[in-house]
Amino acid sequence: MLADHLRDTVTISRKTVTGNMTTYAQVGDISAHIQPIDDSFSSDAMGRTQKAYRLFSTSEVRIGDRIEDQDGNKYECSGSLRHTFRSKSHYEATLRGV
Repeated sequence: MLADHLRDTVTISRKTVTGNMTTYAQVGDISAHIQPIDDSFSSDAMGRTQKAYRLFSTSEVRIGDRIEDQDGNKYECSGSLRHTFRSKSHYEATLRGV
């Protein structure tokens, strides 16, 4: 089972827009597994230089979510896919370090 390999606990905060203010509200804690995609650092469009990571989870992760793991590392979701196989589904998200 995939759930047996989800040993990290992460906190998800989701963007909330009210008028012209954007805030992040904590959605909750989920079980997940985070691993680096590669060993090298890369630059994104905003000029940040960070590693890319992959998150696996059975709970929904959306683009734009902010994620903090149990070690205090912070990430932002830049892509998310839902995979279904034999009536079991999981999410695979691409994260960037913040």
